[in-house]
Amino acid sequence: MSDNSRASAATWSAPVPESERLDIAAFYEHVWRRRPMVWRGCGADFLAPSLDWERVAEVERLPVRELGAAEARLSPDRTVLFVNQAQHAMPELAAACVALAEEFGWEECTADLSVTREQGAGIGCHFDHSDNFVVQQQGSKSWRVGLPSDTAPRRQRARMLEAKGFVPSGTLPPEAPRVRLEPGDVLYLPLFAPHEGVESAAEEGSISVSFSYNARSALGSWMGPLMRRLSLEPEWWGPLPLDGPDRGGLSAALHRAFEDVLGQTGNRDGGDRAPVPTARPDSSPPPPAPDAD
Repeated sequence: MSDNSRASAATWSAPVPESERLDIAAFYEHVWRRRPMVWRGCGADFLAPSLDWERVAEVERLPVRELGAAEARLSPDRTVLFVNQAQHAMPELAAACVALAEEFGWEECTADLSVTREQGAGIGCHFDHSDNFVVQQQGSKSWRVGLPSDTAPRRQRARMLEAKGFVPSGTLPPEAPRVRLEPGDVLYLPLFAPHEGVESAAEEGSISVSFSYNARSALGSWMGPLMRRLSLEPEWWGPLPLDGPDRGGLSAALHRAFEDVLGQTGNRDGGDRAPVPTARPDSSPPPPAPDAD
């Protein structure tokens, strides 16, 4: 471990910061993508009313065909139920996602449902390419949390590029802070930060919902539109001469395309909170149609 890593680990041995009020402006300025945060009793700001065991039982009875784009996973011992993209199966979560996206300034918000029925049950230590807000609904859950810097850059890159076969298991530092969530508590987990949550009390069980904002990259947001825009530039779509490409022409056309694509959304003043652009036609005339044989 480098001296910088040791210093970071030493600094992060303190308890996770807590608040009893959700201040989104202060959150973006001081917490966003830097460190975890807990809001005590603020669950209603994310989802109200909270989910109860009867509602979970209704979801568990849904046939696969009624889950839509949601994906339910049940552990072999039936102690852990995880519903990915649960907003597609639960209208109350879909409504909450719309409201949160508007409130936080996101393009979209998704929701996952986690249900455990045994002390110590959970889905294991991992990290995500999303910023997550875990809202405890029923029972209690104990968490160990890390920082984004606890995940190596090469693994962050693999997660953002969604490399085939990549499994985002996480590695927590030995002195990772611990925090316990009770019903109504909210835990913010920054993207790339390793974390692990397990049920605290077997006699109750645990229900929690994670509201997530999936991070965007420039590659994912603009590579497609940029490629489509370049296909309108003769320097890029035309046949290359035998003596090689006109590097100046390619560079100028690339710059035009780049500025045109980015110009569709204006200056990005909110990090990842800008709309994903779509390509628009070039103002230059289209290439001439080939002569008929």
